[in-house]
Amino acid sequence: MSKYLFLQNKILQALDLFNVTPNFIEPQKGRLLISEPFLDDPQFRRTVVLLTDYTDEGSVGFVLNRLLAITTSELIPNLLEHNFPLFYGGPVERDTLHFIHKVGTLITGAQEIADGIFWGGDIDMVNDLLKRKIASPDEFRFFVGYSGWVADQLTDEIADKAWWVTDVNPEIIFDDDLENMWKRIVGSLGKDYAYMANSPDDPTWN
Repeated sequence: MSKYLFLQNKILQALDLFNVTPNFIEPQKGRLLISEPFLDDPQFRRTVVLLTDYTDEGSVGFVLNRLLAITTSELIPNLLEHNFPLFYGGPVERDTLHFIHKVGTLITGAQEIADGIFWGGDIDMVNDLLKRKIASPDEFRFFVGYSGWVADQLTDEIADKAWWVTDVNPEIIFDDDLENMWKRIVGSLGKDYAYMANSPDDPTWN
């Protein structure tokens, strides 16, 4: 048995012991994927992923809690007048730039993915909105790459308990406390999950 399956079984046994029945919801656009505490995948360990698309053909999302050591001005000079921090969106097409925002249809082509949360659109309009002070920089998040799943892949991973699915909290999406984002969301699932939120990355440390 692999280390991951062993840990997964331990978690499920603990939930059974304390009579905890996970009450997670189905994945869909605008919901959050929370990586299971001991997910053995360095790309997604203790990550929070915002699903921006979920269809029979596949799914797309962006990791919310991994900041890169580079900014938009360093990546693509003169593209944006404001120098935005850049986030690691995921391992797929890491030569692409994406963004989510809260300014809605003020940006042509933006797609609403949750209440008040939008994905993409005409990036050239970002400069105009900031210049006219219609929008502020903290209403945007920019990502390099994205997280993607082919048809049925994400459903299978959820069934294997690699991900938990929760409703989105708009305040969380743009929260700067990245270090504690995963812990806060897991802790919000209920008191029975508090010990998981505070567990070390490697359970053998206990």
